[in-house]
Amino acid sequence: MAEQLSDGMGRPFAMVPLDPDGPLLTALRDGELHPRDLAVLWALVARLDWRSGRAWTTASDLAAALGHKSPAHARGALRRLKRLGFVATGADRRDPSQRFLCVNPLVAATGGRHRRHRLYRQFEDAIT
Repeated sequence: MAEQLSDGMGRPFAMVPLDPDGPLLTALRDGELHPRDLAVLWALVARLDWRSGRAWTTASDLAAALGHKSPAHARGALRRLKRLGFVATGADRRDPSQRFLCVNPLVAATGGRHRRHRLYRQFEDAIT
């Protein structure tokens, strides 16, 4: 589970742009994403570590969070989200066998300007 942002905040949070013509809603309107993909993305965002922007989770964990027994829908959603550049899989530099998911900061980000800049770099590294 993601860490609490501070003692003043009761729950972890992420900043999400509220643009009706933003990339997520555009992809949804254009049929490139399914509504269930957004549910998987939301479950992923809820698992982000706010400090690192990483989620150490699996498709099975995300499916279970949404009440599904089979991870097939979550896997398909992650494939579509990755194809569209909303989610990426990265590897820890100290131990490349440790894989994490990260979310494009244009979709959801945590922290201030410097942390967002670091998240952009991490996301770019993960997609290359």
